[in-house]
Amino acid sequence: MENVRVIKTDTKDRISQLPESILHHILAFLDSPKQLVRMSVLSKNWFAITASFPILDFDIGNFNRAIHGCWSPISDSIHVIHKFFNYVDSTTSRFCNQNITSAQTFTLSTMIKDPIQVDIIDRCLELILMKGVKVLKVDFLKWPGVNSDMPLYRVPNILSSASSLTSLKICRCKLPLSLIVDVVKFKSLKTLKLEHVPIDEKVIKHLMTGCPLLEKLTVKHCYGFKRFCVYGLQSLQQVRIRFMSEVERINIEALNLYYLVLNDWDGRAAPSMNFASCKKLTTLSYSGCLSSTLEGSLKLSSHSLKTLMLYSECDLENIDINTPNLLLFSYNGYSQLFSPIKSISDRSIARMECVPDTHVDTLWFRCLRQFLDKKNGFKELKLNIMVGIIDIDELKVSMLAPHELEHVELDPDDIDTLSDYVAVVDVLLWCCRPRSLTLGSHPFLNLEKERHIIEVGITESFTHEKLLQQEDQHHTNIRIVLSSSSNAKQHFSNLDSLLTSLPSVRLLREKITFIKEEVVLEEAG
Repeated sequence: MENVRVIKTDTKDRISQLPESILHHILAFLDSPKQLVRMSVLSKNWFAITASFPILDFDIGNFNRAIHGCWSPISDSIHVIHKFFNYVDSTTSRFCNQNITSAQTFTLSTMIKDPIQVDIIDRCLELILMKGVKVLKVDFLKWPGVNSDMPLYRVPNILSSASSLTSLKICRCKLPLSLIVDVVKFKSLKTLKLEHVPIDEKVIKHLMTGCPLLEKLTVKHCYGFKRFCVYGLQSLQQVRIRFMSEVERINIEALNLYYLVLNDWDGRAAPSMNFASCKKLTTLSYSGCLSSTLEGSLKLSSHSLKTLMLYSECDLENIDINTPNLLLFSYNGYSQLFSPIKSISDRSIARMECVPDTHVDTLWFRCLRQFLDKKNGFKELKLNIMVGIIDIDELKVSMLAPHELEHVELDPDDIDTLSDYVAVVDVLLWCCRPRSLTLGSHPFLNLEKERHIIEVGITESFTHEKLLQQEDQHHTNIRIVLSSSSNAKQHFSNLDSLLTSLPSVRLLREKITFIKEEVVLEEAG
C-alpha cells in the first residue's frame, strides 16, 4: 500500500491577530474610500478595525473617481454629492463613538451645494475636534463646471480652543469669529497653513499670540490685511508668504527663523519689509517687484545668510548685499510664482547664478563686472544668458582687470552665429579670470558635419587662446574635458589633442570645460 502524504493548509487569519496599531498602519496604504469599505465588510473584527482607524481622509474628487472610474471628472450629480456627505457623516460619527482617546488626522476636501451639507460639516468638525484630533486639513474647492451659490464656509468656533492640534491647514473658507474675541489655545500647534482665507490684522495678531510652539507658517493668497506682523514666536523656523499688492508692510521678529520665502503674487509693488532681528536666517527667497518704495534697489546685510534667491527685475547695479557667509546667490531677472529653493548641502564655495530676463549687452557686462567687485566673496559664477549687441572695444577702454574666480559656467541661449559666440566668450573673459571655464552646447549642431567641425575648432581655439592670455603662457597648460548628458567624459591634455580628435568626437556633446594647470619647469642640471 502506497504511503499517502497529507498536506494540511493553515487557513487561520493571522493578519487579524496583529496589534491594532500595525493594522492601522496597513490601512494607511489604501488608495481610495472604496478599498476601506471593502476591508470593513470582511468580518466583524475588520469592521471594528476600520471604525477605529484614526486617519479620516475625505476627498470628494477621490470619492467621485471611486464611483465613476479613475479618469472621470468631478460630477455635479446631486446623487454623488449626497452619497459623499453621508459617507463623511457616518464614518466620522462611527469613529467618534469608539472608545478611542484621540484622532490622528482629519482631512476634508469638498464643495458645498446646500445648507444641509454645512450642518454635516459643522457636526463632523465639532466631533473630531472634541476627540482631540492632531492634524486637521479643510479645503473647500471650486471645481470647473460645478455651480454653487453657497457663501464662503465659516469654521465653527470650537476650533480656537483645539489645544490638541499640532498641524492645521485651512483653505478657501472663513476662520471662526471666536478668533477675534476669545483667547486662542493652539498650545500644541507647530504647523499652520492658510490659503485663500480672508484675514485682518487683528486676526493675525490673535493667531500668532495663541501659537507659542509654532515652527512652520505658510500664508498664501490670503486677503483683507495691509500689514503682516509676527512678533515673539521663539520656536518659529520657517515662513512662506505669498501676498497681494494690498500688503504694505511685512515685519517678522523671530529669533530662530532660518527659512523665509516671500512671493509678491501681483508683482506690482513691494511692501516695506523688516526681518533684521532674525539673526539665524540662512535662506531667503524673494519673488516680485522692487518698486519705488525701495527706490528700485535692494540693500541687504546679514552675517547668517547662506542662500539668497532673488526673482525680480532689479538691475545688478541696484543690488547691494553685505553677506560674508553667503554660499549661493541666485539672481533671476523675472518674477516666478513658484520659486524653488536650491540646496547648498554639498557647497563650500560661494557661487552666483544669474538668469537675466532680457538680452544682455555691453552695459550689462559692465554692471556685472562692478557687482563682482563689491566684495561679495563669490568664487564661482554661472550665467544663463541671451546676448544682444556687445561692443568689446568699448569695455576695454575702462582698463579694468578681469575679476578672479575659481570657476565660470556659461550657457548662452539664442545664439545662431560663430561671431556672436566668439563675442560672448570674449566679453566674459574681459569680465572674469577663471581657473576653469565651462561652456554649454554650441549653436552649430544643425550644420553639416564638416562645417560644424571647423566652427567648433575655431571657438575652442579662440577660447583657449583668450584663457592663456590671462596667465603666464610659459607656465600654464590648459586641459580640456568634454562631457555629455550621460555623464560620459573625454579628457584631452591640451588643445592640439582635442583638435586632432575632433572628427571622431561626438558632436552632440553638451559641455566643454577648460582647466588651467600650472606647469613646473625643471631646471637644467
